[in-house]
Amino acid sequence: MARVHLLQKMRFLSLLIFTQLSCLSWAEIQWKPVTTPLASPWVSDIDPQNVLPEYPRPLMQRKEWINLNGLWEFEQAKPSDAIPINRSLQSKILVPFPWESGLSGVRKQFESYRAWYRRLFTLPKNWQQDERILLHFGAVDWEASVFVNGRYIGQHKGGYDAFHFDITDAIIKNKKQEIIVYVYDPGSSEGIAYGKQENRRFKKAQRYTYTPHSGIWQTVWLEKVPQYYLTDYRAIPDIDNQSLSVFVDVNTHRADDLMFEIRAVDNGKVIAKERGSVIGKQPVTIKIPKMKLWWPQNPYLYDLDIVLLDKEGKKQIDKVRGYFGMRKIAIADYYRNNHGPVKRIMLNNKFLFQMGTLDQGYWPAGISTAPTDEALRWDIEETKAWGFNMIRKHIKVEPQRWYYWADKLGVIVWQDMPNSFKKRTEEEKTQFESELLRMVKTHWNHPSIVNWIVFNEHWGAYDVNRLTEYTMALDRSRLVTGNSGIDAGEPDIDYEVGHIKDNHRYHPPDNPFATNTRAVVNGEYGALGYTLEGSLWDEEGPWVNNKHVDKETSTAKYEEFVTSLLKYKKEDELSGAVYTQWTDLESEVNGLYTYDRKIIKLDKSRVTKANLSLWQEDLKGVVKNKKGPYKNNAKSGPKALEVN
Repeated sequence: MARVHLLQKMRFLSLLIFTQLSCLSWAEIQWKPVTTPLASPWVSDIDPQNVLPEYPRPLMQRKEWINLNGLWEFEQAKPSDAIPINRSLQSKILVPFPWESGLSGVRKQFESYRAWYRRLFTLPKNWQQDERILLHFGAVDWEASVFVNGRYIGQHKGGYDAFHFDITDAIIKNKKQEIIVYVYDPGSSEGIAYGKQENRRFKKAQRYTYTPHSGIWQTVWLEKVPQYYLTDYRAIPDIDNQSLSVFVDVNTHRADDLMFEIRAVDNGKVIAKERGSVIGKQPVTIKIPKMKLWWPQNPYLYDLDIVLLDKEGKKQIDKVRGYFGMRKIAIADYYRNNHGPVKRIMLNNKFLFQMGTLDQGYWPAGISTAPTDEALRWDIEETKAWGFNMIRKHIKVEPQRWYYWADKLGVIVWQDMPNSFKKRTEEEKTQFESELLRMVKTHWNHPSIVNWIVFNEHWGAYDVNRLTEYTMALDRSRLVTGNSGIDAGEPDIDYEVGHIKDNHRYHPPDNPFATNTRAVVNGEYGALGYTLEGSLWDEEGPWVNNKHVDKETSTAKYEEFVTSLLKYKKEDELSGAVYTQWTDLESEVNGLYTYDRKIIKLDKSRVTKANLSLWQEDLKGVVKNKKGPYKNNAKSGPKALEVN
């Protein structure tokens, strides 16, 4: 009798399991995140069939696109491997999370530093007409070789910038398409731009360096474009003349007889438009009537439509939608007590003390990749809620969605170039400079970014004067810091180049002597930390730069630091400061939040009050725009097409 009851119980459990599994998708059955010591609240929101579904390039939107994030086939590779064409790979990975991350479902480091990715899909029928198909990668760390249907498409080197390939000629009509990506990530074993990733010879992260992140770590997507199409544009605001100049690029020189039209759109209404010719790549300038400025407390954004037309200007060939903000960043003379001029940073021709936090963009389960778009937004919204008006994006380049939220929510950004601790070969220098160029060119339409930082604390620094001047010439509409932290490490050298002179003085903060050639800032200070049991990534060896007892002692010291900064601002013309740092990281526990963003470590109301005391007065008299929040949210914009 007992046996009968046991069999009945087993049948019931089998039926229950089958019923539960039948409600799950194939992706949910195949994917399971690997447990990590900590995870942020947004991890539970991940849908393996709809991973990071938002439009990945808000500054240049087209209507028809396909998101290829999700479950891909995956396996470790060796240099001698044959390309796995028409062959299933051994395991699965959730793209776009790096293979060392828990959210990838893999969480391994490979001795070969190499891996294969494979994905099959079917194109919509209307995509196989007389048009072009582009395959986009937001970022792959570090070297990616791409094959489509057995054909080699191309290779890209660089772990932090977007790239794409035209795969039209490799498409097989009315068949399933096969994408294979071969990734090699040497990490810190070579003198490449790898940022704060730890050397793999260590079993765990060390102090201020963190777990490596390899492979596809930003959105993969497809886009349909016409034979002649817009490849890029650059929009440069000029608030002094109330105008916007726009440069346009197309995909081929054979389109030189085509025209384009620029349209500035405000609340759905075209407020200005102008046409130009593709020939000569000359800009078109439009006047912006009743101009509204972009400020941190009121980030006004206009929509921007760019339309490619035939040579008669009658037929539309291509169209993209972006946005722009009317804002100006500069350094200008400030006269004090008849002692001659010193330089200060000016936003929209007004001095604004830039009070920021150091944000390294790491997530406990995703490493370099945030679990959701809402998580990216939350970081920026909360930064502003703490009374900061600026973020220093430290030695990492984020997905375009992060900068979209910075533009939309209104935070100033100082953008670091990822670097290496090592000396570079001549070949590696060439690679570094190409990545520096791409970082600037792919982000210079974001109004939030006001400062490029070429090197940090002399790490991997070479030809600092030349590269700083090169960056200044490349983008004359922004400021450039040649080396952030002239007093940090060896050698203790001020290269005396660029727009900003930047000290790193942690405890207490300090400031460089004012100068008549550059504005002065404290690019890193603070690092007040203490440990909280149960909220540590590394329970065995957490590292605190300036250890304190608890929330109260840390908050009191923070207020003391701000009092010092106020004095430097008033007496020594300090233009900005960056508090280290936004969150705890792996071994480093000196954040305003724990690494998982679940616990606040300093008194938020007191820190906010202190922060606002540094800059709120600077914006007195600034007229607030009447328009509400920017409505062209790319999250609710072009929705990805379904693909099998």
